[in-house]
Amino acid sequence: MGRLSVGQRRRLALALLIADPPELLLLDEPTNHLSPLLADELEQVLGTTLGATVLATHDRWLRTRWPHPQLRLTART
Repeated sequence: MGRLSVGQRRRLALALLIADPPELLLLDEPTNHLSPLLADELEQVLGTTLGATVLATHDRWLRTRWPHPQLRLTART
């Protein structure tokens, strides 16, 4: 594990989650350090999970394509 890049560690962690999905999945910026192709694949897999998914992201592409109900939070300054 120590020799894996940040992106490779992220992919491994996501693969483990997908292999045994939890009832509640909390993801903070899940597409960071992913190639566009892998981010698309992640989006597809997240759409098939049976549990609830809480997703925090600045990824505009993911946000606009997300087909599930959304609660948008914005910071007030």
